Amino acid sequence: MVDFQQTKDFFHIPDDLTYLCGNSLGPLPRDLPAALTSQLSAEWGEMIIGGWNNAGWMNLSAKIGNKIGRFIGAPKDTTIMGDTLSIKIFQALGAALKLNPKRKIILTDNSNFPSDIYIAEGLTAFLNQGYKVKLVNPEEIINEMNDQVATMLLTEVDYKTGARQDMVELTT
Repeated sequence: MVDFQQTKDFFHIPDDLTYLCGNSLGPLPRDLPAALTSQLSAEWGEMIIGGWNNAGWMNLSAKIGNKIGRFIGAPKDTTIMGDTLSIKIFQALGAALKLNPKRKIILTDNSNFPSDIYIAEGLTAFLNQGYKVKLVNPEEIINEMNDQVATMLLTEVDYKTGARQDMVELTT
């Protein structure tokens, strides 16, 4: 049984606030400011550039990736933690478009995160090679799959409605 009060006490939540937002920045863990200050002083402050090797910064993306991998059932050393989600979306879409440059459509649904859509639109403008972002209703995604679609930009669970896409069917 989860002790919700103990879990809540782990975080700093301002008085008289009920925090239910799970889409973005969560509440600050209480011990984090002191831990960051200590780590910054001991590692960055004392080791400077040597922290990449001496403090293990170089391997943090794999170390954190392995921790995330345990939660998602991925085999060891197959998950990496990277830049912000926005940067990773830009990179993943760019890589997907490069796989088959004759296909020019990034297919997404019109209830996707606005920032994700902006990233896709920004990438197509940046590349300036005839790529387009096609927005459709979520239930129309499967019917819009054709040989012009280079990749899909989808969120499995709609952040506004909680509706879920059938990712197995869409991927197949």
